[in-house]
This record gives sequence, structure tokens and C-alpha cells, in this order.
Amino acid sequence: MTTFKKSERLAGFRLSRLLFTKGAHLFHYPFRIHYLCMGREEGRQLFAGQRSRPDKPGFPYPVKCLVGVSARQVRQAVLRNRIRRLVKEAYRKNKSLLYTFLDREGLVCLLALVYVGKREMSLKEIEEHLQQVLNKLKEVISQGFVSGQGDGGSKDSG
Repeated sequence: MTTFKKSERLAGFRLSRLLFTKGAHLFHYPFRIHYLCMGREEGRQLFAGQRSRPDKPGFPYPVKCLVGVSARQVRQAVLRNRIRRLVKEAYRKNKSLLYTFLDREGLVCLLALVYVGKREMSLKEIEEHLQQVLNKLKEVISQGFVSGQGDGGSKDSG
């Protein structure tokens, strides 16, 4: 699974607002990660009442991901777009770490990866940081659902 299809992207205003208002976040330089995890049934209920094709449910993949770059940190649009492309590529290559975990646990997740670093990094550096971020996210989600919080964990700034 080495693609990053449109159905894997978080694009709706309603879901983005839900993620940023009710979701938790954590920070691991150079990323600020916002996430909201829920059971598959809860995920299906988010799309209840909307017209959708039966062969394309609301969450065909375990994660809907949004990638952003802070305009305050990276002023030039050309650099922001390049960093965004690099982050998407790194996520595309390493998302299986998160997908297998969420499938095994029966969860779906809304995820926002916001790059807040001040300098441009190479693809290799971004990929290394993103692997660490995804592993940390797996730990936080598993701790949150094991302890019965149900929201994927508490807000963490470490």
C-alpha cells in the first residue's frame, strides 16, 4: 500500500473542524500532530445521512490525513509547497506502520501533520522524523484506549 489516494486525505471542513476541536495533539519536532481516533462504528456514524456510494464508505482506509506547513515559520510559498510534497511522500512511504496497528485494534483516525520547523529538511530527514512521530502516535493511541479514555490519549506536549 504505497499510494496516497484522495480517499485517504482529510479534505472536508466538517471533519477538519471536528479534528481540531475534539482531537488531541502532540508535538515532536518538526511536527505538530493533531489526531482523533475512534472505533470503526463511530467512524461510520460520522458519515450517516450523507449521500455516499455503497462501495465507497466514509472510511475506506483507517486514516484520513491532512498535511500542512506553517506559513508563519516558512514564509515563501515555494518552500512551503516543497516541504508539503516531501512530507506527503514520507507519509506515503511509512503509513503502513500506522495502518497495520489501527486495523489490528479496530480503529479509524483523523490525522493532521503540521510541519512547524523553520528550515527545509531533506526527504531522508523528514522521513526519519515522521517514522518517530508515527511510532510515538501508536504508543499514545494504545495507551489511551487501554486505559479506557477512548479519545486516543491525553494532550501531550513532549
